[in-house]
Amino acid sequence: MKKFKTKLIVVYSVLIILVVFSLLVLVNSHTKNAIVRFLENELKSNAVYVNSYVLSFRRPVSPSLFSDREIDTTLKLLSKKSDTRITVIGHDGIVMFDSETPRENMENHLYRPEVIEAKKNGTGTSIRFSNTVHSDMLYVATNFGGYYVRAAKPLVIVNQLIESITRNVVISGLIVLVISIAVNLFFSTSFTRPINESIRFIDRFFSGDLNARILNYKDDEIGYLQASINRLAEAIQKRIQDLTGEKDKLATIIESIRDPLALFDRYGKISVHNSAFGKVIGTEREIIGKSYFSIIRNSELNSKIHYAFTRKDEVVFEETVKGKHYQVYILPFHKEQDEGILLLMQDVTEQKRIQQLKSELVGNLSHELKTPISIIRGYLETIKDVVDDRKTVEQFIEKAIANLERQNAIINDMLKLNKLETTIHGKNEYVSIKNIISQCVDLLGPKIQKKNIRLMLDLDACAEPVMANSFLAEEIFFNIIDNAINYNKPGGKIDIIAQRNNASVSVSIEDSGIGIPEDEIDRIFERFYRVDKSRSRETGGTGLGLAIVKHAAILLGWDIDVKSSSGGSRFTVTIA
Repeated sequence: MKKFKTKLIVVYSVLIILVVFSLLVLVNSHTKNAIVRFLENELKSNAVYVNSYVLSFRRPVSPSLFSDREIDTTLKLLSKKSDTRITVIGHDGIVMFDSETPRENMENHLYRPEVIEAKKNGTGTSIRFSNTVHSDMLYVATNFGGYYVRAAKPLVIVNQLIESITRNVVISGLIVLVISIAVNLFFSTSFTRPINESIRFIDRFFSGDLNARILNYKDDEIGYLQASINRLAEAIQKRIQDLTGEKDKLATIIESIRDPLALFDRYGKISVHNSAFGKVIGTEREIIGKSYFSIIRNSELNSKIHYAFTRKDEVVFEETVKGKHYQVYILPFHKEQDEGILLLMQDVTEQKRIQQLKSELVGNLSHELKTPISIIRGYLETIKDVVDDRKTVEQFIEKAIANLERQNAIINDMLKLNKLETTIHGKNEYVSIKNIISQCVDLLGPKIQKKNIRLMLDLDACAEPVMANSFLAEEIFFNIIDNAINYNKPGGKIDIIAQRNNASVSVSIEDSGIGIPEDEIDRIFERFYRVDKSRSRETGGTGLGLAIVKHAAILLGWDIDVKSSSGGSRFTVTIA
């Protein structure tokens, strides 16, 4: 970038040089013209004097006259004293006398410019180089009738004077130029300093230093301009801060959306996206500015996006990506000069799963409730036929009541599970896991005694209170211990042992029951799933106990691990 100060100095320097040069040409021209006019008058006077001197002899003007020694000597002496070359030329151009060169050696002068002009006007002037004296000469010829008297002076002295004047003017001009450059440098520096400060401020501001300002500006036009620039910078900074805040808010909102979201510009390049979109397309690299078809590796999505770009119409469809189900919305938008595509992928995997679970639940529930109703109906119809047989009637009524209790247990467990799923439980509190397990064992004591099960408790490691919800904790341990009883063998055993591992406590409930097949362990927490359906009905199981356990553990943030073999099962509850 060319500096303004340099331009200013160069312009003023060139201007001074032009002024000095013009002044030099003007002075030289006027000086030379004045000297030439002065010399012309001097030479005319000398010619008149020569003519008067020649005429004083009252003899005809001819070459023989100038052969006279007195005349020749006098004219040469006059030429020497006045530093003037004197030449007398006849009307025919023949040189009759010359103070510098013998006349015999001189050629005819009739056609010399000054002679021709003198013949016409009486006086003629000419400046030219003389081959005789080898110098520029000023010739002035005067017509005196039958002859011409020509006086000439060399212009060496004129040239020397012109050179002297030129030298003095040039020296003076150089001095003026140096002084003017110094003064101009001082004033241009003072003038451009605030401009340079403004330029440095602008460079810093556009480099990202939004707090930069111009300081110590003067009370003049440039100072007013700098103050205006400061006000403009403050307005720009505030605007940038507002836009940055809005951008951050928008980015936070977009990032908080758990569903994949992306915005494509009119050229199909990604301009905005959230991390969920990066995860679903399987990339962590920077994808802003990349074309959607080079990033998305799903032909169905790409074709639908292309369709939306081409037809300018929204597209809604379902698509499975990486094992998850998405409701995909492709929405074209137009805003002033901007246009593009908004892609929103709503994860409906859980909805699909819940819908499937609801379908299975309805089917399982209807089946579970239908069975005891059918049995009760059969017992009632039998009672109708044997109403007089009191003993048989009592047996069937007891069985009907047992099935009603089983039906009631299913309903109660369903209500309990629904409560866990829909009710926001109270705050956690410090509870004793040892006391909760002891209460569960007390409630299940009659069943334990009935099956003659040996129970071993080692709960000292969980005696210290932990932060938990007592209702959820009780549901977990009650159902696990109840299952250990129901699926145990008569005369079997149940070991409930607590252990402390650093910051966590684990409680294992191990039984000697029928065990769980290894390929079915992952399904035991499903609703109404039973390993041995016939036996679970005999024990009064509803198939919902472990589903309640799993959901309660999720709410508490506990972990449940299951190990099983033909010799029994072990449930380990880890309390973090």
